[in-house]
Amino acid sequence: MVYVRDLYKKDYRAFVSLPVRRKNVIEKYSVFSQRATLKHHLQEDFHEKCIYCGWSSSTYGGEVFHIEHVKSRNSYPELEDDYNNLALSCSICNTTKNETELPGELDPTSSKFQRLFYRNKMGAIVVNNDLTDSEKELSNQCLKIIGLYKELYKLDYIYESLKLIQSKLCLTRESSQLIYDILEILEFIDKNYKRRTRTKI
Repeated sequence: MVYVRDLYKKDYRAFVSLPVRRKNVIEKYSVFSQRATLKHHLQEDFHEKCIYCGWSSSTYGGEVFHIEHVKSRNSYPELEDDYNNLALSCSICNTTKNETELPGELDPTSSKFQRLFYRNKMGAIVVNNDLTDSEKELSNQCLKIIGLYKELYKLDYIYESLKLIQSKLCLTRESSQLIYDILEILEFIDKNYKRRTRTKI
């Protein structure tokens, strides 16, 4: 279990490395027919994870993940088609954030944003205690804007931790009752605790 905690200590979303947006993207968000291709690019660039909470689009359903404009289209219409302003987001984080801007010109792919938060042992996303007072204030603002204080992120943490344990056990080819217990818990969560949101493109 130590390797799970180590991964979440490096990044509260469990990114092994921070996402990097590809260069020279020609597709435009303003052209509706090109959005599916844009989303495919974002899923690859963002390792199929929500940039804000780290939930996996492969276990949530990629079709309900959103193309997020980090700086809103209303406030920055000139950035609507700028791929460097786009991110992959689950519908919960995206609809909670809505048109609100992140404070301090933050980009959620930056190491500055990454270090604002921490996953405690219960899986809750909280303010990183190693921050300065001004950084803690910034972290608190982001928690409220994105809604990262919500209880559902604890379930996400448990689920993703079990997936990590499962993959490690499968890689080592260890066969034990633990594998079956993990599979049973994952199946129970899959059947009973799906995130439910309204679909939005």
